[in-house]
Amino acid sequence: MQQTHQPDSLHRLSRAEEVEAVVGRPAAMITRKQISALDEGCREVLAHSPVAAFGYRDSDGTARTTFVGGAPGFARVHSPKRFSFSGPGPGAARGSVSMFFLLPGVGEVLRVNGTASTLKGGETTVDVAEAYVHCAQAVIRSGLWEPPVQFEAAEPVPGDGPLTGPGVSDFLCAAPFLALSSWDAENGSDTSPRGERHAAARILDGRTLVLADRKGNKRADTLHNLLQDDRISLAALFPGRSGVLHLHGRAAITDDAALLETMALRRVPPRLALLIDVEYAEVSGNDAIVRARLWTPHGQSGRGQGPDMMALRGPNKGVGRGGG
Repeated sequence: MQQTHQPDSLHRLSRAEEVEAVVGRPAAMITRKQISALDEGCREVLAHSPVAAFGYRDSDGTARTTFVGGAPGFARVHSPKRFSFSGPGPGAARGSVSMFFLLPGVGEVLRVNGTASTLKGGETTVDVAEAYVHCAQAVIRSGLWEPPVQFEAAEPVPGDGPLTGPGVSDFLCAAPFLALSSWDAENGSDTSPRGERHAAARILDGRTLVLADRKGNKRADTLHNLLQDDRISLAALFPGRSGVLHLHGRAAITDDAALLETMALRRVPPRLALLIDVEYAEVSGNDAIVRARLWTPHGQSGRGQGPDMMALRGPNKGVGRGGG
């Protein structure tokens, strides 16, 4: 790890026009494909998915991202506009929330945004606002469903801050996949998958993390949200491990060419990057990941038996392809 970039010196974007000048605007067909209720295809995904990323704000307004579930069908559908599940625990979610549902062996994820309320016993109910299928690029790049690789220790982190905590840098420097949650000015929530072949996030110093924002379908929900509300959270996974790294802080968007060049993939730098000023970071056990056993023969025994995500996102199939 080399400390070659000073976070305070990196140029930041502050207006939607600046972001759109880089990423453009999504085609009309992309935004038309999201639906406002759980159709048959969505319900089939929920019936087979053993785990989902979940973005919410706790009772004091702190942004949180975690993983919920533990077994296929953990999300119980009550109507086309409502489903529920157990969790996420203390500081339970209320208000705008966002999720994406994973299927072992499948690249695409089902993203669902809505409003949550908490019932007695810790049950979380979500009223659906929109649902759509997210393309497979993040999962494929991360190798999420491939055999786990060796977990290697990271180099020392320069400076002080949350990223110097026990096991944090080791986990981040090896985790190829994460869920990233953001909110807009109206408190609308969005949680999107991010993945890289090696580490999905790069440490600059003890309190600064950088994430590449690579070319996609131009929805750029996360970028537009951050221009309105800079609070952000993420949960990172390392295949084969049951622990999850939970992190939250405040983020900015940078187009610093020198930094982006260091994050090139097949000689192509990302279009932009997110600079996260980390306020909290901790690696902890996650019951949903433990019980789902995603990287064991048992956890992946349902491969090929679930819904065809490519069919779900086709024309007039209901659930559309989205990005973040």
